[in-house]
Amino acid sequence: MPAPLTWQVSQPEYRDRWTHFIKDGDHEAFTKAYSRDKTYLWSEREDVWIDYHEQHGNLKVGYARPANAFGPEMNFGHRMGDRYDEPVLIIKSAWGGKAIARGFLPPSLRDTEAEWAAIAANEKKPLEEVKKTHGEFYDLMDREITDALANLATNHPAYEGQGYEIEGFVWFQGFNDQFGPGYPDAYLHNMKAFIRDVRAKWGPMPFVIGQMGQDADKKGIYPLDREGNMSAVGKIRKAQREVEFALPDVVCVRTAPLYDREADAIYTGPGGWQADVAKWRQHGDDRPYHYLGSPLFFARAGTVFAEAMVELLDD
Repeated sequence: MPAPLTWQVSQPEYRDRWTHFIKDGDHEAFTKAYSRDKTYLWSEREDVWIDYHEQHGNLKVGYARPANAFGPEMNFGHRMGDRYDEPVLIIKSAWGGKAIARGFLPPSLRDTEAEWAAIAANEKKPLEEVKKTHGEFYDLMDREITDALANLATNHPAYEGQGYEIEGFVWFQGFNDQFGPGYPDAYLHNMKAFIRDVRAKWGPMPFVIGQMGQDADKKGIYPLDREGNMSAVGKIRKAQREVEFALPDVVCVRTAPLYDREADAIYTGPGGWQADVAKWRQHGDDRPYHYLGSPLFFARAGTVFAEAMVELLDD
């Protein structure tokens, strides 16, 4: 993402998208520093803080992988910072490549030995193996939330002990639930349990779910497989939509319309992205399952997640 973002900052056609991302909104200073010695003059928002695994600080580009990249937290954080007079903390738990049926499996679906036995039978794996893997990242996420709230003053020196309120949860995931045994069909069940478990621990907060949006619906909103049945992607998208009707204060936001079509046209055009690598690097730097690594997509996603969250909070 750094390559397309730094190039777009230097171009009058694109740079207004990124004014709030760069120090003092100074496009020329940013471009000059990067061109001279690869220095990134990112802006920092002092009233919006972020915890991302071992990283803690003011909101800016860089709380992502690879370094000097960003996710939906940037525009989401700016919108939340504009909404509140008080400081805003974003706790970002993101590892990539995790299914809700496996790594993020919620506690209420793995409470008993009978449930563990059923998981092991479904996975056709030893019981001890599934106990190590299923729910591992849910538990890590829960621990990160606990640690972030317990160490506010340590991680964010501007915190003055005024307390906190947990306002909402954004969930953007789903790709890896295509691949496990029965995972797509279990997605709705698992997602409902996930939300209930989070709320049971941390309070009755609103949830915004970002619906899977890879490939911009080229094969339909709920694409079919080769046999004409709803594909795994379609089942997951449908389940994400249905959670909105199954539980209160949940909104599912479509992300397919946010897909960067300019980046996609280069990636899928004649000869693919390899036909003109320099042009490709101006708009993307990853595969379609990572939304082409398009900074525009992730900025748009952060904006629509924030708009949905504000609507839930204001209801």
